[in-house]
Amino acid sequence: MRIFPSAVLALVLGVAGCSPTAPQPQPAPAGEPANRAVDPGFVHGTDGGDTDRLAATVLTDVRDFWTANLPAVAGEEWRDLDGGYFSVDTSNGTGRPPPCSGTVANLEGNAYYCASVDAVAWDRAALLPVLREHYGDAAVAVVLAHEMGHAVQQHTGVDVGAGGDAARTEAGADCYAGAFLRAAADGRTAHLRFSPQDLDGALHALIVFRDPIGTDASAGDAHGTSFDRISAFQDGYRDGPGGCAEPDVERAPTGDGPDGPNAPLDAALARAETTARAFFGARVAAAGRGWTPPAVRAGDCPGDPVGLCADRGIVGYDPARLDELHRDIGDQATATLLASRYALAALEPLGLPTTGPAAGTAISCLTGAYTAAERVSAGDLDEAVESLLVSDAASRDAGGGQELTGARRVEAFRDGLLHGPDRCG
Repeated sequence: MRIFPSAVLALVLGVAGCSPTAPQPQPAPAGEPANRAVDPGFVHGTDGGDTDRLAATVLTDVRDFWTANLPAVAGEEWRDLDGGYFSVDTSNGTGRPPPCSGTVANLEGNAYYCASVDAVAWDRAALLPVLREHYGDAAVAVVLAHEMGHAVQQHTGVDVGAGGDAARTEAGADCYAGAFLRAAADGRTAHLRFSPQDLDGALHALIVFRDPIGTDASAGDAHGTSFDRISAFQDGYRDGPGGCAEPDVERAPTGDGPDGPNAPLDAALARAETTARAFFGARVAAAGRGWTPPAVRAGDCPGDPVGLCADRGIVGYDPARLDELHRDIGDQATATLLASRYALAALEPLGLPTTGPAAGTAISCLTGAYTAAERVSAGDLDEAVESLLVSDAASRDAGGGQELTGARRVEAFRDGLLHGPDRCG
């Protein structure tokens, strides 16, 4: 059985509550059909309500996706799950538990694939509606597409039970989910349509279900860090399902030490200023250009929570707003946003565009390269990823414009993190 980590409801509410700048799911662009619901009559235990109608819609499109794609991916035809699909109301603990769950309470806040009977089950009371409320329909889609990814693995000979390679198995399921979401975004599904902004909701759902800091990646219930999960998802979204059976589990260049407590805001700012000035100064010097790095000042330059006033040589920040982000996500969120403003300041001397999506992409990429050079811990890397998802300050250009989704910021950040600053031009 593959199951999401426990205490999911608390995590969902915690992440949602700490991210006031998180992008909200947007409706489909004008002219595109809205998501069309499917009757959930094939779902065991359904109440026929809106939550299960969305689940049934996702599952129907996922099954169609694999009917069309599995022959090319694995050389065999798709067959539906032998054990079927189970919806459970965990607010009523007296109902009949689904397969692989001894009691109804064991499913609370969770969804899973049960390999022993080839079935998928979900909590329609404390999981799907909470995800949908905070992150939109795409969050529900990524959770169920992930579990169906485990079914694909099982059907094609991958061990998804205890004792398998947990990190690779979970990466494969996330990759398959990304490939499906891309089909829905491209209009290649019969019922679902997702916009680029909706994709941010799916990524939020993935980081909600990240492993706690210090989790052994080989443990049977490991799912991966935020960076691991989003990387696998984006590989599938970009390249399709063909490579998901053998996912490229890229190891981020993190430090070997344990995650320590968050530094106070002032200390985090001072360290980030020193390291960012050194990193970006070295990049400009290597390009044969001169550069006077900006100084960090509280309130001296408009910024929400950070901003660059290039004409005055200042990176400014709003103390209250930045402190909120610092407390809610962590000290690396502070460092990431500050470094992004140094990346912006370095664009012109590096000969890179300073406005438009190309500038936002270069800023995010260079911020990733800076993060790699710092050899941050795995926990701090997750803080950086979350800050990129929830704050568009990380990709604002010289004119204050911002044209990238959170997903695109993370993708560019990952490029710089894994491949270095030369990829950011």
